[in-house]
Amino acid sequence: MNNFNIHIFSLKPEICSLIRKTLGAERYNISCTSGELINEAFVENFKNEVNCLVLDKDIDPALAKSIKQKFSSIPIICLPSLGAEFKESKDVKYMSEPFKLSELKKAIEEIAQSV
Repeated sequence: MNNFNIHIFSLKPEICSLIRKTLGAERYNISCTSGELINEAFVENFKNEVNCLVLDKDIDPALAKSIKQKFSSIPIICLPSLGAEFKESKDVKYMSEPFKLSELKKAIEEIAQSV
């Protein structure tokens, strides 16, 4: 899975670190944008090639919607509570609450196998 690229948008760097530690053993390529770097301008200029996005629940709902529209052609995993804000679609997977890293890992494995 060395060429499966995951990008995480999270306001909290510790969420990125936790996901990296959990999935790093699987040899996914994981990048992250966190904190104040997550804004409309950054999203518009984001050019990384990714196979899957992970969105943190604390991202502004309007910005999360922009991210989902821009990247509508790739699978997106939403961490708990973003699901309440948006309609379900085939390319968007919502994690249940309480959030479990094992559930995220399983969802990413399913996406990686389908790509």
